Formats: sequence, structure tokens, C-alpha cells
Amino acid sequence: MNSNDPFAPVRHTLDPELAAAVADSTGEEAAQPWFREFEATVQDLVRRHLDARPGYFVLGGLGGLTEEQARRFTVAVSKLAGELLPQDGAGALLRDVRDRGVKLGEGATGRYSDSRQGGSLHTDAAHRPGRLPDIFTLFCFRQAVSGGSLVLVHVSDLLEILADHPQELAALRLPVHFDTRDDTPGVPLTTERPVFAYEGGRERMYYLRDYIEIGHRHPHVPPLTPEQVKALDLLDSLLDRRDLQTHARLEPGEMIFIDNRSIVHGRTAFQDGAAAGGGGGGRLMLRTWIGLPGSAGAETAAAR
Repeated sequence: MNSNDPFAPVRHTLDPELAAAVADSTGEEAAQPWFREFEATVQDLVRRHLDARPGYFVLGGLGGLTEEQARRFTVAVSKLAGELLPQDGAGALLRDVRDRGVKLGEGATGRYSDSRQGGSLHTDAAHRPGRLPDIFTLFCFRQAVSGGSLVLVHVSDLLEILADHPQELAALRLPVHFDTRDDTPGVPLTTERPVFAYEGGRERMYYLRDYIEIGHRHPHVPPLTPEQVKALDLLDSLLDRRDLQTHARLEPGEMIFIDNRSIVHGRTAFQDGAAAGGGGGGRLMLRTWIGLPGSAGAETAAAR
């Protein structure tokens, strides 16, 4: 799975004029043949690469877009793959992933996506109540001076090894509490779900170890059992195995689609030339969360 450029087999380069047209499109363009053809292309890439291995693909040729065009393109192309899901209590559909000068788990709301830390492989939104994304995207508008490579591990590789550890696997199928990283009044402090679950005819994973440990520190939550701690330690040891990881670095003007059901991901720590939290420079990824029709939780979300 590893190579000098793991994205090469799944990189699809767009014509710059097409990319700009998508970014600048309005509702009227959606009915045009060129736009519908592009929509069919995106949906075909989702089926080919996300419903099977490797679980990700990259769109290239986007380096000519301005930041505002990049934001519009990211939203527009994400909508072609499925339903955009909110990423915070305010309902934001697009989030800037950049260093805001905080550490993972810091305070009541500090998130991985607000830090420059590496490691802590996870699936997106495992800590959030309600419907979770089936896909997430990252548009690389600015890359870090150093570091910031994506680290990807496929769930099927983990389960193949865990099959030889039935007690630990059983423990990972029991619900755990994730801290929601949200201090908004009325929002629960934790949400409960298993690390591994078989849903919609496929295995799915929910994970970020730090949020689980923070969740189980709340007074109303029982501590993790010794069996659960042992299972989580085993899982972390697998996630740390370099032979199971794929490392690759997005370049500015590339956008990756990742299957949040089957890819555990993280990044290497990075360094920016700009001050932490600054808006004028530094690593900037634009992220969307996407729900697929008929996915687990879609019917429940639609009924609310």
C-alpha cells in the first residue's frame, strides 16, 4: 500500500477551467450538461475508490483557484457526493483546519483540528452526537513549511489482526464515552458508541483515544474497565505500526476525499512559518463532512 507517491493511482487531475467553472457555478449551471457530467464523474469516483480499497481519492489541478474560489469549489463538489453535514453547533458546513495555537484536549473545546500535533489517529466526528459523516474532504490551500503529511490506516487491516485477539475485539465492540468537546448549554458532555460496529452491511470504526479518555473522566461516567484499556492499548499499538500506515502529503491545489467509515487517519506534526492562529499564512486545509444517502443514521437524521 505504501509507495513514494501513494496518491498517484487515485489522483484525478481536473482541467483548471473546469475547476474554476465549478467554483463559480450557480444553481443555473447545475442543469447544464457539463455540470451534470462532472457530477456523474464525482459520484463514480466515490463508488470506485471509497466503497472499496483504498478508501480515498484525490482531485488535482486546483492550484489556480483563489482562496474564495477554493472555498466555493470545496462546498460545491462535496454536495455532488452527498449531503453536507454541519461541523459545529452553529451549523458550519465548511471548516478551516489550521493551527489555532491549542493542544488536543485542551480546555473544554480544544480539538485535534485546531492544533499542529501529529499522531492520535482517529475517525472524524466520533465524539459528536447524531449523524456522523460517511466521507470527509480536505482541500489543501496552503501546506505547512514542514510536516503535515496525512497518515492513513485501513480498518480491514486492523480487523484482520484483531481477529486473532477475540477478547480485545469484543471489548472494542462495547460502547465507550467520547467527550463531545462542546460546552454549549444543552449539549451532552459525552456521547456513547462502540469503537467497532457492524452497520449497513459493513464494519465501521469510531475512534479518537484522547476523547475517550477525557469522556471517562467525567463524574457521571464509569471508568474504563481493565479489559477495555487493554483492548485500546492493543489498537493503538496497531495504529502505530508503520507497515499498516500510508503516509502522503497533499500539495496546494489538491483535494482528498476519504471514506470515514473505513480509514483511520491523522497527520504528522507540522511547523508553520506564520504565527499560530494567524489568518495570513500557515497550513490551511478546508474540510467538509458528507453523509451518503441510505447510510447509517440518515433516516434518523431526516426524521428529526
